[in-house]
Amino acid sequence: MSEPATLNVRVTGQDRMSARYEYELRVGSAVGDSPPLEMEYTVEVDPGLVRDYRAQIDAALTEAAAGESAASVPGSAPAKELAKWGKLLYGHLFPRLQGNVAELVTRLHASTGPVLVRTNEQEVPWELLHDGTDFLGLKHDLGRKLVGKRPVVGGRGISRVRRALIVGDTIGDLPSAREEVAKVAAWLRDRGIACTVLLGEDATRLAVITELASEETPYDLFHFCGHVTTGGDKSGLMMHNRHLLHAGTLQNLDSRGAPPVTFINGCASAGEGLVANMCMSFMTLGAKTVVGTRTDVADEGAWLFAAEFYGRLLAGEPAGGAVRAARVALRERPDAAWASFILYGDPAAGITKDAATGIHQPPEPPEDDDDLTMALDPGAQKLMRRVRAAAAGRGGVASIDLLQGLLGEAGIRQRIEDSIGASAMQALDQMIHYVLDRSVGPDGDDPDAGFDTDDGGVLSDTVIRVFADAATRAAEDGRSTITTADITVAFVAVGGGVSSQLLEMSGVPLDRLLPDDRDPVHDTAELNGDGLLPMGDLSRDAVGVMRFANLLAQKHGEVIGTYTLLLAFGAMGSEALRRGMYEQGSAGERAFRKLSEMLTPHRRDLSPRVHDVLDQARRHNAAASVPSARVGETAILLALLEDEHSSARELIQNLGLDPDQLIRSRETSR
Repeated sequence: MSEPATLNVRVTGQDRMSARYEYELRVGSAVGDSPPLEMEYTVEVDPGLVRDYRAQIDAALTEAAAGESAASVPGSAPAKELAKWGKLLYGHLFPRLQGNVAELVTRLHASTGPVLVRTNEQEVPWELLHDGTDFLGLKHDLGRKLVGKRPVVGGRGISRVRRALIVGDTIGDLPSAREEVAKVAAWLRDRGIACTVLLGEDATRLAVITELASEETPYDLFHFCGHVTTGGDKSGLMMHNRHLLHAGTLQNLDSRGAPPVTFINGCASAGEGLVANMCMSFMTLGAKTVVGTRTDVADEGAWLFAAEFYGRLLAGEPAGGAVRAARVALRERPDAAWASFILYGDPAAGITKDAATGIHQPPEPPEDDDDLTMALDPGAQKLMRRVRAAAAGRGGVASIDLLQGLLGEAGIRQRIEDSIGASAMQALDQMIHYVLDRSVGPDGDDPDAGFDTDDGGVLSDTVIRVFADAATRAAEDGRSTITTADITVAFVAVGGGVSSQLLEMSGVPLDRLLPDDRDPVHDTAELNGDGLLPMGDLSRDAVGVMRFANLLAQKHGEVIGTYTLLLAFGAMGSEALRRGMYEQGSAGERAFRKLSEMLTPHRRDLSPRVHDVLDQARRHNAAASVPSARVGETAILLALLEDEHSSARELIQNLGLDPDQLIRSRETSR
């Protein structure tokens, strides 16, 4: 089977009138000889119009499920309505006249294999977008992966479905749900699957949680049909006595993980407002394949879809193919049931196992690189499982994730705390969480990005180099496994990536991660003792250029090259570079302006709060005694810190300083 193409969709800068959709298409062997990483495409979209199109699609599905429209064969009412709105929404999200989006559409058309939509946009019905030839959910094995900030449990794989928990009609008012439970249980039992059925008063929240949390007899499949609703600020599956099974109540599943296959047939179980609390809740707890519905589904259609999906999944088809086949099988039904089901998870995922244990473990560093094929010892495996589980919600592992994992090692943490004190250690933890909470992932904002692994995750360039170095050190010692100590020494040796800056701000030399009695052969602290480039003999301007070049290089997963260094000179407005280029006349002036403007942000690249900061700085400047002067860094800094709700003030406080005192000291120099 072809490896899935991944369509990364990130929505930023959203307000009432406009939103920016940033697309990035990653393709594998499914699309000719194209490279694994495609360029980014940006489109300005009207979010209100997106909501309107989505509402029309949901209305057509609801009418079809209620039997209020004509037969859903191609060309008849529901199919025609869905195609109409699906085409309009597709054209709005992928307008061929904006920038280079036509190239993206062409690449998407050329992809014939499975497609994973990885996005922070939960409401777009990606499966029902119509490209003029057919719906994407019928053309591709399509799955979704939501980008969120929750920590993710690694979960487990299965060789086959052995046990299933089936819950439905929990408050006794849905005879159709009771009938679905009976049909699903009978169908599964006919195939040798042991089923536990909870109906009505037996389906209490406590009973369901107890069954799901069982470690002695874990369930491989969870099927729910019933009410999905909201209560207060929570949304979840309604159990008996109208108690909600929501994200918070499922937290004790993290030790074993949720059932790998989860099927939720409920009123809008995967729709607006509920997706984060239900489908995403089960995914963050380790479920590999989660199927939900956008809207109510007709009784018979829901059962037939489940039977078709389960039959193909149990026969060995990947989840995306099983869902797509079920859609095709039900396409001509008048209730349009095929169009309401959504797959969350990798469409290429299926029922697989580790041959020895039957339990799927998250892969260790990728086998694509010869330097990374060496096995990890049990301690290092435990470290990396913890690191991957914490980083999974962001799509992969960056240097800061690895730093967080190393700080979780008792010996390392104690050394750091002894060095800087408990309060500073707490501040360091807060800074790490602060950065991670605002990180999209190694293929998004993380400057360490990025290396795709076979399991669909990403290892940053820094992390790749850490494991290459660790493997080399182990091999030099004649060992066949990498230890936690190897990883720690290698982390220091390669400079720690972006995460080293957090340690520096906290007053922690990078080599403090190492024990005091480390082997001199492995002592990698060089130059000024912490692996950092010595810059005491550089001017302030030169230091700024070097640090900016470092950020640019890390953003692309590279070391600092001459091209990047010159780009940094231009971006920092180097006076030495300007004078030298101006000596070549008007051509030199134009070249310097072009170079210095290459990294200037667009207005849309700034958050509204940063726009406010710049406007405030300009107002301060206009009120000063020399209003014609340029706005300086002091004016911007003061405006930044005077905002009581800014993250900048929080960062200063995390560093153990008083932002108001800093403001007062800078006001005297204004």
